[in-house]
Amino acid sequence: MIDAKTEIARRLSALVGLDVSWVSHAADMLTVQFGPQRQYTTPRGTVREGGAWALHVQCSWRLERAGAIVATQDDLRGPDEKAHGAAGRLREMLVEHGPAIVESVSANETGGVVLALSSDLRLVVIPDGIEGDEDWRFFAPGVDAAHLVIEGGTVAPESFD
Repeated sequence: MIDAKTEIARRLSALVGLDVSWVSHAADMLTVQFGPQRQYTTPRGTVREGGAWALHVQCSWRLERAGAIVATQDDLRGPDEKAHGAAGRLREMLVEHGPAIVESVSANETGGVVLALSSDLRLVVIPDGIEGDEDWRFFAPGVDAAHLVIEGGTVAPESFD
């Protein structure tokens, strides 16, 4: 049996000391990139630019500053204009006015994560715990390696392929 808390903390420890280099969204999924932007080729041959690491969040999350909630997953739900505006505000806060740097990572047994960032910011990810639904994934874009996938609040088996 995999100790989710330990495995998540071990994998995400790669983020400590890296900056948030980009924030965007795909529908209501939050996408956050960390580390220097670089070019890579997708498996389909498309050349893209992205950070050294990516976090895609499809479950509940919130961004806090000094203990106050400044953004949540609800900000990305609804019309495209609303989601684009929210992603732009997040990018401004985490990339353009900083950038925010990952200071520490903590995890819990149900796949939850807290990224403590500079400027008294925290990204809190709270898995929905719905069996078969992906909560979030962490990976190195353009690298042929297993993604850390949290599904239904547990580490998914494909995280170890």
